[in-house]
Parts: sequence; structure tokens; C-alpha cells
Amino acid sequence: MSSYLPEHPDTAAVSGPGHHDRPGRLRFVTVCQHLLALAVVVAVLTPAARTVTMDVQPAQPVQVQPTDVALRAADFPSKVPTGPVAADVDEYALTAPAGKGQARASTRATAKVAAGGEEQVLSDVVPVDGYGAVGVTWAHDEVVGHDAIGVQVRTRTDGAWSGWEDAEYHDEHGPDPASAEGKNARPGTDALLVGDVDAVQVKVATEDAAPADMKLAVIDPGTSATTTVQAPAIDTAKLGATDGTAPSGDDTTDGGTDGGTEGTDSGDDSLELQAGVFTPKPKIYSRAQWGANERLRDKGSLTYYEVHGGFVHHTVNANDYTASEVPGILRAIYAYHVNTRGWSDIGYNFLVDRFGRIWEGRAGGVDRAVVGAHTLGYNNYAFAMSAIGNFDTARPSARMVSAYGALFAWKLSLHGVDAGSTRQRIGSKVFQAINGHRDAGSTACPGRYLYAKLPQIRELASAAQRGWSGREVAGQYVSTGTPDLLTRRTSDGTLFVFAVNQRADGTWAVTAKKNTGIDISWASRILRAGDWDRDGNNDVLAVRRSDKALLLLRGQGRGRFAAPVLLSNRFSTVALLSAPGDVTGDGFPDLMGQRSGRMYIFPGKGGAGLGTSTHNVAPGYPAYGAVSGSAVVPAGLVDTNGAPDALVRNGRTIVRYLGNGPGGWTSGKTLEVSAAGYDWLIGAGRINNNRYSDYFARTSSTKEVFILSGAGGGWQKTRFSLGRFPQVDLGA
Repeated sequence: MSSYLPEHPDTAAVSGPGHHDRPGRLRFVTVCQHLLALAVVVAVLTPAARTVTMDVQPAQPVQVQPTDVALRAADFPSKVPTGPVAADVDEYALTAPAGKGQARASTRATAKVAAGGEEQVLSDVVPVDGYGAVGVTWAHDEVVGHDAIGVQVRTRTDGAWSGWEDAEYHDEHGPDPASAEGKNARPGTDALLVGDVDAVQVKVATEDAAPADMKLAVIDPGTSATTTVQAPAIDTAKLGATDGTAPSGDDTTDGGTDGGTEGTDSGDDSLELQAGVFTPKPKIYSRAQWGANERLRDKGSLTYYEVHGGFVHHTVNANDYTASEVPGILRAIYAYHVNTRGWSDIGYNFLVDRFGRIWEGRAGGVDRAVVGAHTLGYNNYAFAMSAIGNFDTARPSARMVSAYGALFAWKLSLHGVDAGSTRQRIGSKVFQAINGHRDAGSTACPGRYLYAKLPQIRELASAAQRGWSGREVAGQYVSTGTPDLLTRRTSDGTLFVFAVNQRADGTWAVTAKKNTGIDISWASRILRAGDWDRDGNNDVLAVRRSDKALLLLRGQGRGRFAAPVLLSNRFSTVALLSAPGDVTGDGFPDLMGQRSGRMYIFPGKGGAGLGTSTHNVAPGYPAYGAVSGSAVVPAGLVDTNGAPDALVRNGRTIVRYLGNGPGGWTSGKTLEVSAAGYDWLIGAGRINNNRYSDYFARTSSTKEVFILSGAGGGWQKTRFSLGRFPQVDLGA
């Protein structure tokens, strides 16, 4: 056996711009607003003349442990509709479309033009049905600054009129203008929830002529014929390729949610409970639980990109709604965003009510990087959760704040983002990981009281992430603290482990060799799987040559492995298979590979294998388009977002793909390094203990194995020899 030894040759906190009210914004200044300026804290919150007394003393921070945060995201059973509920949207013309002059025969408003050119438009009194919402929009090509228009609403109930209330308009709310969704979107106010009233009237004041094609929308969210009491339908601790990670049904174009695994001999499911502390996972009420009519949204416009941070919003409506009214509130916002604003779906990724319940917003998978319509200029790079209520006039509940901490901790961890980060590149600017909408634009959102809670939300989310394990594949098999080299001896197919350690002079060498006694002559590939079953020992995956079945060799420590067991026989159509680490952020290592012309993520389930399916294909979901190459090489963490990245080798060319967690890969970049002359290029994990993953590479001509020290551009020029390995034919 001695002949099989290698032959040796001679940060400061940075946030976006603060909020400043623009001077000259047109408002209908009421007595109440004057009193607020004098710090009198009684505010009219609803058109039905309900009032609350606001205590403006700062709240004491809530001291919680990391595991408490998930429990503070309310998951109590709630009354929800049993099926989709159709909302009704009535629109009333306030001004004529462009090109039709001042003809107002078909409009439902009267207008007055002042000597200075300012215009005031007063709508007719129009009826409201159900728990109503209203909003005002205008033509897509009408550019109106948010300080150049003022919109107010009053309501009538049992013959009595409320006072006038502002309907908030900010041009920073919505899809990015250059996006497909934004090209036809109508500018307008946020939806204003007016509640159970009889009628509504609006008035609009503008600096110049009122915008063309201005309309008043009145939304009735509808009522479910039957309701039931349910707990949240989405348990993020149990998400898989078919229930939250991947888009469902008609959002998937090529069967990305089907698949399965044999898993017969994969072992005890209790292994999933062992080894590791991960970010607590909140429970979320689904779209179905608020009665979303899925026929309303544009399924074809669903888009994924990246998550580098999160934004806190508020919906600006009354704060005294009941728990049973929340599904209707969500349906009203949904209908307004889609039917009136022209968006493809509800704009927010998540919403949270005053009871601490988290609700699924935009469709596409709560654990995916779904592009929303919430923070202009940053939708591609961040998610948002909106608090239901007006938090410029009232403080958020402790349950709501804790729900924010839980959701942001979990969602950011999926995409490798430290919730406490003070320097996150989100689009074109640097922010903190958790921000208020006002940090990204000139808006009061999410209201002064909720904005004041951001430090506490960051603290809660950071606490919940403590103990969250790294997501790179660890490569230690003999417990030396440094990634080891796996090889197969050509003569008999035996799997060997070579321990690699650093000498006192800084060079690297093989310091131990372990014959595992495992025959893998049947394998065409071996993969470093990390701790697949989460029992504390790193494992190996092998692809069987005869049928491309995937087998698991469970690590037992000190270079020992259990006999191979079948993990899945459904990878026969998958090319470029790799084990990049924990892509989905759930604590289990995952797989990636190319099928049907697209790269897929195949979420690992630890002791349960790779999920279940009735179809004869591996379970997974699309993560990127087609790539050209001979191998995908796990690259650890190339950038700073904490999600595993990858290199794709195509001959001597290396293309780097940055990972975005469950969202898959972002665009590729061809690197200057060359793989010419190497027949092996293996992602080894961190050998040099710097921020980059390192690589094992073997020369084709001499069979000499080198350590290539990782770098942002691939690897450094300096390499360290481990000796010649001429008698092996596979490496990992």
C-alpha cells in the first residue's frame, strides 16, 4: 500500500438618505394637522370618526432569545375563507384622457381652476360596498411629483360625513419603470382602506392642470360564502420543491416542481433533528388563506432575481381592524394593485397584521427571490414586508415587531445575508440589511413609529441568526480541521482519504492516508456532500455508472464510511451534477444540475433523501438557464452575501456564477484564470482559512495535485504541491 502515497517532486453603519418632507407639497391642512404640529396626539384614523390616543413615549425594547423570535410570529388558528374570493373594482373618471380636451361629459367630477393655474377636482359622491378601499390613479405617461398633488378622501356613514383624510401618494412606490411590469403601470395613491361605509368622495389639488385620465377606484374585496379556522398553511421549516421553494403549478414551465427519490435505505428521519442550530423558521398564512383569486394576477410576468436586503413598509390604513377583516384588506390591496395600478400581482412580498400574523404576498414562493413592486429602484435586489396599518399615527404592536424580526432573520438567512450587516450593496447603493422604505426614497413610509423600531427589528433578527451555520461544503473527513482529498485507486476501485495539513514553514503536505475499505469501482463520479444527514460527520455522494443512480456514503468520522445506500435513481437526465452546499438555507446540503436545458436546484432533505414524487425525475426547480461546460465546481462564498457560489468549467475557460440562495444563480462572468492543463478541478472548501474557498487541481501530464488558493477572480497564481497521484482516476 505504500506505493499509493503521493510522490513528492524536488465597517461603519451606512444607510440610505434620510427622509425629508419636500417643501411646497400641496395639502389640505386641517385643524387636526395643526394640532399634531403642536404635539397634540389625538388623530382621526378612519372616516368613521374613530379616534385613538397615541402615547409617544419610546417603547422599551423586548428582550428575547433567538428561539423566542419564531414563536413571536403569531401562528394561532384564524378564520379564513375556504376558497378564492372575487373582488369588485368600480372606476370613475375624474378627468378626460389625453387628447380629449376639457370634455367632461363622461367624468364624475367637477373642476375649478385658480388664477395661478392650480386646479381642484371634486368627485361625485359614489357608493361603497363591503369593507371598502379607494385610490386615485392617472395616465401612465403623466409625470407628477409627489409634492405636486394632494388627494383627500371623506366617507359617509348613516348620513354623517367624516373629515377629509389624506390618501398617500409617493412616486417611489411600485415596480421599476424599466421593467415589463412598470412599462404600463398607472401612477397613483396607495390604496386607502375606508372600511364599512356607505359612500365616498375625493378631492384632488394640483399645482398645474390635473393629470389626464385620472380615475377614482372603489374596491369591494368581496365576502367568502364560507369560512374555516386554520393555522398558517406555510411552515417554512418544511418547505420543499413543491410547497414553497418552487413556484406552483402554472408558474413553472418545464416541470420544475416534480420529481422524487427512492430513499428506501437512506436511514432514519430522526437524523434531520440532529447536529446544528439554524435560524428559526416562522409560519406564514398563505395566499389561499386570504382568498386570493389566482386568475387575477399575470402568471407569465413572475420574475426572480436577488435578495441582498429587506425593506419595511406600511399600508397606511386604520389600525383598529379585526383579525377576521385582514383577508379582505389583503384582497382589496391585491385588486387595487392589479386591476387599477396595472401591476402583475400584489406589490409586497409579505404583509404582517397587528396581531403578529405574517401573510404571503406576491406569488412565486416565500423562500424564493421573487421580484416585487414595493421599493422603486431596488425591487430586483430586495424583498419587502408591509405592516397593515398607519404607523405615522400609531405605534406597532410588540407582536408585529417580533414578527418582523422572525421573518427578516429567516428570509435574509436563506440568501446568505447577515441581518445585522451595516453595509449591503442593494442595487446601486449601500444600505443596512434591514431598512425602512424612507431610507431608499423621499417618503414617510413606514411611518415614524415603525421606523423607530428598526433598531429593535435588526437586533431581533440578528439574535435569531446567532448559531446559524455556514453554508459551504465542509471537506473534513479525518477530523484534522482542514479539508481532505478524496481519491479512488485505479487498480481496485477503493476509496481513500488523504489528510492535508500545513507545515511549520507554511507549505502544505499530505500527513495521513486512510484506506476506507469501500469499493466504489462502480462509480463514474464522487462528490463531496458535506454533512448530508446532519449527524456531525461529512458524507460522500457517488453516481453509479450503469444507471446514473445517486448513492450516499455516510461518514462515520476518522475517515470511515458506511456502506453505500441508494439515495435516488432519478438523476439519469441530469448533467453537470454538483454538490455546492446549502443553497436553500434550510441547513441541509443541496444539489444542482442541468436538466431540460436549464440549471436546477435539487433541495436536500437529509435523512429523508431528496423529497418524494410520483414522477420518474429528480425533485427540483429551475435556478438558471442553460450553461455550457463539462463540470460545475463548488466555489464556496466568493462574494459577501453568504450564499454558495459556483464555477463552471468549459475546457480551459472558467465562468463564475454568484449564488443568491434559493433564487439560484445570477449572471455569469468569465474569469481571467485558466484551467488549461488540469484534469481535476475540485472545490475543496477553505484550506487556507481566508474568506475564499480553495481548490484541488491535478495536472493532466504529471498527475501532480496542487492546492489553488481561492480569490475573487478564481484563484491566486501561487500554488502548493501535494505530490503526484498517478494511480488514481477519481478525485473529490
